[in-house]
Amino acid sequence: MDVAMCSPAHRAPLIVTDPRLDTLTSRIIKHYSVREFVEQTGQSIDDWISAHDGLKGFHYSSGMQAVMLALGICDKVDLFGFGKSNSTKHHYHTAQQRELNIHDYEAEYCFYDDLVAGRVEDIPFLSDAEFRIPPVRVFE
Repeated sequence: MDVAMCSPAHRAPLIVTDPRLDTLTSRIIKHYSVREFVEQTGQSIDDWISAHDGLKGFHYSSGMQAVMLALGICDKVDLFGFGKSNSTKHHYHTAQQRELNIHDYEAEYCFYDDLVAGRVEDIPFLSDAEFRIPPVRVFE
């Protein structure tokens, strides 16, 4: 923060997000994760919670955070590189396995698909948040 505010070399504006964006992003990823879990396994929400270690450490990815920020400030959003092939490492610079347990990438991809298809009105709390969704495209 000191470098961003005081360094004469820093020329880009500092963007500080509203904590409500974090809450909204968390709710969205949990909504999709629970929905997919229940639909695919037929198990209950309680089973989802125990499968995610009581939600301890369960969190959206930094990519999802970037998408939500873009949705909040841009008139249109184009996504590149949001997908995972079996031949690639999990993370762009490591094969970090621990991270796989705290993110539900499939749920995030379902959200991105719904953004592109304009199906986000199915998220029960999104309209309450007064969050306007711009047009979204995904390029693979």
